[in-house]
Amino acid sequence: MSINFLLQATRIIHLGNHDDTELQMIYDYVRKLDNEILLGYINTCTVLSYNNDLEFYFEIVDGMISIFEEKEEYEKCNTLLNKKQKTLELINFKKI
Repeated sequence: MSINFLLQATRIIHLGNHDDTELQMIYDYVRKLDNEILLGYINTCTVLSYNNDLEFYFEIVDGMISIFEEKEEYEKCNTLLNKKQKTLELINFKKI
C-alpha cells in the first residue's frame, strides 16, 4: 500500500481537489510512518523522476504543509515539520 498511497496522495495534493477527509487520511498516514518504512524509502526508487521514494515522501509532506498553512492549521504544520526534521536527522545518522 505504501507506494500506491504516496502516488494517490501526490495526485490529491497537486490537483487541489481534495476534501478534509482525504487531507486527514494523508496527514495521519504521513505522521505515523515509522523509521523502518522511511529507511526503506531511501533504498527504493519506484518513481523514476526521483532519486528515491524518500524524495517523493518529502514532496508530499511539503505539499501538506502548504495546504495546512492556507487553512491556518498551524498545529498540523508544526507536526509535519517536526516529522520532516526527524526524518532528515535519521538520514544524516544513517549516512554516518
